[in-house]
Amino acid sequence: MTASFSATNHTHQRCAKLTRTEIYRMKIYIDSGCDIHYSSFYIKGLEQIFGSKNLYFKNKPFSDFKFNNHFFAFIIKDNLINRRIIIDYADSSLIDSKALTWSDFYCKINIDENIQYNTTKLVSIGPSFGIKIYSPSKTLFLAILNFIKSRKRIDNIKRFFSNYKAQLYRPKINDYYPNYEQDNYIFFAGSLWKKEIKTNKYRANFIKACLTKRINFEGGFAPRTKNDIKGFEDLTMKSRETMESFMRKTKKSIIAFNTPAVLDCHGWKLAEFLCFGKAIISTDLSRQLPSELVDKKHIILTNGTQEDIEEKIETLITDKKLRSILKENSRKYFEQELSPDKVIEKIRTLHNNVYKK
Repeated sequence: MTASFSATNHTHQRCAKLTRTEIYRMKIYIDSGCDIHYSSFYIKGLEQIFGSKNLYFKNKPFSDFKFNNHFFAFIIKDNLINRRIIIDYADSSLIDSKALTWSDFYCKINIDENIQYNTTKLVSIGPSFGIKIYSPSKTLFLAILNFIKSRKRIDNIKRFFSNYKAQLYRPKINDYYPNYEQDNYIFFAGSLWKKEIKTNKYRANFIKACLTKRINFEGGFAPRTKNDIKGFEDLTMKSRETMESFMRKTKKSIIAFNTPAVLDCHGWKLAEFLCFGKAIISTDLSRQLPSELVDKKHIILTNGTQEDIEEKIETLITDKKLRSILKENSRKYFEQELSPDKVIEKIRTLHNNVYKK
């Protein structure tokens, strides 16, 4: 059973009427041992909703959790009640039993509708991506401070500090704002996965479809260090794209291509493309979303064959009105359902439901 982000008018009115005093008295305790690379998106939302001065990195309330890249834990604390929140951003559709027991709300990206989870704590949220939220000096300060606080729970010290560094080199959320596109230009860069044969096939079909069209196509598969997946050599780029290059070229591209990745998960790319406000061609999505991405309204669905992808590309090249609709609605979907502040606002609404009981 999945909890809903919907709320009554009474609850919405109370949320809207929260005063500065009410927000100020709220304290947000964040797990000092969290994976900052994956958690940055939600920390940004917490800052936007509650203010950065009301956020505190703590160790003791989260001492049962090892440092991991599966979920982000925090506590909303006010004078009336505390609520313990888990945001599970793992690729897997399974839930962490210890985190579920600890939490009051278990918010998860990759919920499988075919699984019976047998809990009323579960909340469906959409995909996210890592963003830069701290300056170099604050990144260094927090990395050292949070390591000292959480050192007994951190088995992989190198990874802990590497994630702070990775956060530092991610784009800021505002860097994703839609920009001018270049006519007849498509860019795509994707990874090859050892076990995700279907994902590799669909991505290869998109690259091939682009290469057969009379368009300016750039990109391909990112080269693997060990070159250990054969059969895609002609579709692989000579070198990896930098983050700066990926951002610039994706903004220019008139089309983006999405397909579920590891374990059929919602990948970062889907959230990024929606944030960019792109016209997205996508294979079927196999995980739940907070609200449906509708074919020909938010995205264009394809069965993944090269022939069908070619047809969808041609449609979007020639039908500029449809492309414009998709671009506008994909960005609106991100702003209304996925943006950091919206995710945290919805969690706050769940928290405030307590006052009705």
